[in-house]
Amino acid sequence: MIAFSARCPVLAQVVKAEVNRDKIFIGEQIKLKLTLQSERRIPTWFQFPDSINHLLILNRSKIDTILNGRYTNYHQTLTITSFDSGRWEFPPLAIASINKSTNPVMIDVMSVDVSKLQDYHDIKEIEEVKQENNSTIIAIIAAITLLSIAMVYWYIRNRKKLPVQTPLSKNNLSPLQQALAELEKLHHQKLYENGQVKKHYTELTNISRNFFHSFLQQPTLQQTTDEWMVSLQSLPVNTESKTLFIQLLRLSDAVKFAKYLPSADDNERSIETTRSMLNIVAQMQQNANSKFQPQS
Repeated sequence: MIAFSARCPVLAQVVKAEVNRDKIFIGEQIKLKLTLQSERRIPTWFQFPDSINHLLILNRSKIDTILNGRYTNYHQTLTITSFDSGRWEFPPLAIASINKSTNPVMIDVMSVDVSKLQDYHDIKEIEEVKQENNSTIIAIIAAITLLSIAMVYWYIRNRKKLPVQTPLSKNNLSPLQQALAELEKLHHQKLYENGQVKKHYTELTNISRNFFHSFLQQPTLQQTTDEWMVSLQSLPVNTESKTLFIQLLRLSDAVKFAKYLPSADDNERSIETTRSMLNIVAQMQQNANSKFQPQS
């Protein structure tokens, strides 16, 4: 615990901020360590919000205090991410009672280069189309519009709220059971240990896309990774799990399109991160469905 012991300015010997790396993909996490060395106890600690200049602080560790002779060393580690590509600065931080501030830290947040995708096409110029008015077509469109409005009105008046039914696959497995079985099979294959890193992450994202498509009826099979990540933001899932899964999707794109080679730890964690996210989404849907069950 930081003690309030002095009103006069504290002479700080060391005040700095350091990151374990300064380049990340969107959604990836980095560690920023705040360090302060002082001859006296400090009355307060650095004050800053959870969002600074496009950088989001996910977690703040406890402030460690270590006595080192006549000095006291203070350390705190922050877990940071960003969902905006660009070069962002974590600004200098200061404490009112000390005469120094931390150094600014520059962090590059990169998005995956999609220019080399096989299905990538440049936007064509707009071509003018000669407009022709046809009274028959206009009448048909008007009739269809009125009929559609009437059907929507009838549906709103007569609809009943029903829970979403989880469809079963051809082998009578639910989407969750099917996905978990495929993840278990992928885990035992250990493709990344045989040099098939790209195939491992391709299979991993395909399993996830099929689950979200079957279980939540989301168009994940047609969406780009960016579109998929945007739809994930609306899910009532805890921030940590959502961030880890989005980080995994970005990592998968980097492997498939930028020939990035993840670490052995990243490869080992990839299946568990996916399994955890799918279970959380399934539990979320189960809780939502339970609200519509009749009371006995």
